[in-house]
Amino acid sequence: MIKIVSEIDRPDPNVIKELEAISPSDYGHSINFQLISARKIKPLFPIDGFFAGPAITVRIPPNDGLLINKALDLVKPGDVVVIDMNEEERFACWGEITTKLAMEKGAIAAIINGPVTDTKMIIDLQFKVFSYAISPLTTKVYSIGGDVNIPVCIQSCIINPGDIIVGSNDGLLVVPKDQALDYLEIGKKEQAADNQRRQDLEQLGAENYLRRFDPLWEKMVEKSKS
Repeated sequence: MIKIVSEIDRPDPNVIKELEAISPSDYGHSINFQLISARKIKPLFPIDGFFAGPAITVRIPPNDGLLINKALDLVKPGDVVVIDMNEEERFACWGEITTKLAMEKGAIAAIINGPVTDTKMIIDLQFKVFSYAISPLTTKVYSIGGDVNIPVCIQSCIINPGDIIVGSNDGLLVVPKDQALDYLEIGKKEQAADNQRRQDLEQLGAENYLRRFDPLWEKMVEKSKS
């Protein structure tokens, strides 16, 4: 059975722009979920700065890439294409042509928990791609099935169409679209705290900065004795 949702709700572009100014790593100080590490889903090349955009989601069988073309047909400028292949390792669903199609449609990145191919061409194009693997073997057009703009799962993180993907070289943050303002508040708070830590280290130096943790060490020691 195939499900294709042609229209999705996209968040306020101004909120997306503000989220784009905050590193996913800042959120790592405060939240335990919604973060996808670069251990398995890796950027194809080093990424400068951050990016953010609403997700167009696709789920495909291991060897049938037909519905990726349908998803690309629905892309609007600023979107991030998210492809769920359930950590497939053999069949690459993304390469030079899909990259060029995505760029022409205005997509800013692709996130794939499966393989990509044509890596040299993609790097030359400087289109941001995160992938689970690299393979010379590609998907075919079998019309087996798949879905477009349904909830998908990458590294135990549920991504709904329209959720905001915030990316950096360190990994990805998935912001639920109905909680975007809450996440923006968290991000700004943690960004300010990180800036303060940076300033404190510069002003105090390493020795004095580390002394601030002495009460915690002492409390730990006392607790271990009891």
